[in-house]
Amino acid sequence: MSIKNEMTALVGGCTSEGTKILVPQNLKDEFKKITITTFDIHTQDDSNGYDLIIEETPGDLIKAYEKLNDKGIYITTPKSLTDRDLFASLSKLYWIVLPFYYLDENLNAKPLVFASKKFHPTADIIRHRSDFVENTKYYTTDVHIAAFTLPKYIFEQIKDVIKL
Repeated sequence: MSIKNEMTALVGGCTSEGTKILVPQNLKDEFKKITITTFDIHTQDDSNGYDLIIEETPGDLIKAYEKLNDKGIYITTPKSLTDRDLFASLSKLYWIVLPFYYLDENLNAKPLVFASKKFHPTADIIRHRSDFVENTKYYTTDVHIAAFTLPKYIFEQIKDVIKL
């Protein structure tokens, strides 16, 4: 069970209103942990109007943006919590761009980034989804919210290239 897989899938799945998602094959089963929602999961890019797209590493950012619907969310893995180039590129496209992190088994912070056309990852968390997640190793509603809390020294380095 991968903590990264849990965090990318469940943060996205518990923030997006919709259920049409494009994700890597290895994330497909993570969405089953959200017990009160059934997702329309795509592992091959065969459509448009996705509610959520997750990429292991940043791909064609403009193409991903265009594949999302008007409320869509994009999650990927930056080089670090201070990946200014990626955050600046995403900020040209999305309304909200926020890095977040999880702690691996050795308690090292590992970065992710949340970009959204509408929804904020903490203000718009869907509690009736996040509170009904089962069989996780790491994710809880409280962890979801806390993952977006950055130390001041990191925030100061990126505040001009992210969107709150």
